[in-house]
Amino acid sequence: MSIDQDDNDPVRFWAHAIAAIAAVSPGAGEASLQMLTAPGAKDAEGVLTPLINDLEQLAAPVTLILDDYHLISNPSLLECVGYLVEHLPLTLRLVVSARSDPLLPLARLRARGEMTEIRADALRFTDAEAAELLNGTLGLALAPADIDALQRRTEGWAAGLYLAGLSLRGRPDPSRLIQAFAGDDRQIIDYLVAEVLDALPAGDRSFMMRTSVLDRMCGPLCDAVTASGGSWRILERLERTNQFVVPLDASRHWYRYHQLFAELLRHELDRTEPGLAPLLHRRASAWHRQHGSIAEAIGHAMSAGDLADARELIATHWNAYLNEGLAETVEVWLDRLPPAMVTEDARMCLVRGWISRHLGRLGEVGPWLEASEAATPRGPLTEGSTSIESCACLLRAGYCHMIGDLAGAESASRQAVALEAAGTPLWQAVASATLGASLCWQGRSSEARTVLRRVAGSIAPPVSNLASLWAQGCLAAIAARSGDPEAGEDHVQQAMGLAARHGLGEYWVAATALLTSAELLEHRGRLADAEEAARSGLRLAERGQARLETAWAQLCLARLAARAGRDEEARARVGTARRIITACADPGVVLTELLAGTAGRPAPPPGPCPPKSAEPLSQREDEILRWLNSQLSLREIASELYVSYDTVKTHTRHIYRKLGVSTRRQAVTRARSDNAR
Repeated sequence: MSIDQDDNDPVRFWAHAIAAIAAVSPGAGEASLQMLTAPGAKDAEGVLTPLINDLEQLAAPVTLILDDYHLISNPSLLECVGYLVEHLPLTLRLVVSARSDPLLPLARLRARGEMTEIRADALRFTDAEAAELLNGTLGLALAPADIDALQRRTEGWAAGLYLAGLSLRGRPDPSRLIQAFAGDDRQIIDYLVAEVLDALPAGDRSFMMRTSVLDRMCGPLCDAVTASGGSWRILERLERTNQFVVPLDASRHWYRYHQLFAELLRHELDRTEPGLAPLLHRRASAWHRQHGSIAEAIGHAMSAGDLADARELIATHWNAYLNEGLAETVEVWLDRLPPAMVTEDARMCLVRGWISRHLGRLGEVGPWLEASEAATPRGPLTEGSTSIESCACLLRAGYCHMIGDLAGAESASRQAVALEAAGTPLWQAVASATLGASLCWQGRSSEARTVLRRVAGSIAPPVSNLASLWAQGCLAAIAARSGDPEAGEDHVQQAMGLAARHGLGEYWVAATALLTSAELLEHRGRLADAEEAARSGLRLAERGQARLETAWAQLCLARLAARAGRDEEARARVGTARRIITACADPGVVLTELLAGTAGRPAPPPGPCPPKSAEPLSQREDEILRWLNSQLSLREIASELYVSYDTVKTHTRHIYRKLGVSTRRQAVTRARSDNAR
């Protein structure tokens, strides 16, 4: 894997690394790839554990070479690679090449004897190796004294020796040129580059300097940049004659220059043709834009100084990159713009806000929303929602939901639904799913069901897989809460099917379906499976920093721990959930009901056990049946259980249906009669 600056985005880095491994071990890393595109922190354990598990199953060992690793500076990515090194499976060997010591636990690896180091001294050519290169490979027939002089002047530096050899080809008096080499590295480099380039035909020399602005190159791209034709023939000839051109694929379509040589070519371009580089970058940007390689189009536009064009490209394409999990790539683009170009443009402020939400930096979302309101759009919002206002409402709605402000989420999502009425079906679905989720958590099941069904089932295939996944999860929760486990199971299955088909199982919105599944499994007595589902839901909710779902998962796990006799764990989880709920501005009635049902619930009065022969009652229905044996009214029972009157009424109707009765007295009598038998 050849690394460049753009690989500081963890998603891009690991996607490329997994692709390199999959080239020799197909299928390796598929689970990690799903994780990468999900929003939230790309922590080392979460991304790499499934990859390491895959690698441990390989039939044959694999060596992964990370070339130019010194270009990696992202702290979280460095931490991830460190984690991989510390947990390296026996089937993987890692080779890291860099200009300086990589930021890895070298001392520990060295002490444990788990690392081989090849340093600069070991890479220096010996006299014999220098002779083999100069006289054997390059065929120069130099005298031993000349080889010794080159060896001393370059200190065995392989690239320097090679450049020197190229500069001496066809020279009638190589000894005189060798004696002219200066003593310090900079002068040697300048001299060698001048000699190598001067020895090239004028056309090749101009071609190499002008295409040195490219990180990677192919024939058509070079034609566009140099405004000439036949570049692919030049590239093939340069590779064939060992002119520091490196192929990047087996088909010899893409190439790059040796990194050091490219730097020297760019230096020479600025010296011999000052002011030309921006025009070359501008041509490269236009070519990449035409061919859909937007990241490179933006990079070249910025290098050309065309910052306004770069900003328009970001405004057009940011959402597609965000949906691919490349939030940090978009953030790097914005970081390269002058701060004023971001803060003065409402679009860029909103992109900053979306990135912050995507990366879990929720404290930054509010300020960027305020900044967007104070700024004015510097152009149209050409991708995503229909307007700046709608984009802001959608961001605010999702942000409010994640921090547990359901009133704010409902208000913003209602505005978004109205604004997107004339928009695309995709963004209509996103707005409706957010509104339906806020209604679901507020316990307004009937309203929520109406909204969510439009997202989940009216269009096949779904116009937004993520929105449909969220909607199906919420519908499952509503059905389970209403005492209809069959419908709940059906919605869970549909949600999980969506997640599996489209690789969405690591998105935090999948937590809703997982936690509903945990509750349904618990009611069926499958406690181990329930706990596994609840733990998965907790992991997703915590990664997405979704407070409501995190508290729900903690309460679900607390209940399961209590049933298993792990009382201390149960109390700790209830305490964690209570702290989360207290921190929410408006957590809704569902979460407070769940908290009341898990901790501090009053004991029901003695009463009939659930009937043995009838359709099984849910845990909550069983509890309410016991209360029906008391003198309390349904409203008073609701008060004792800290739930709404409508909730008790709904559960009572389901009890009557399952027992085949129509009155409270008949329900109690039927339960006693069935148990007596």
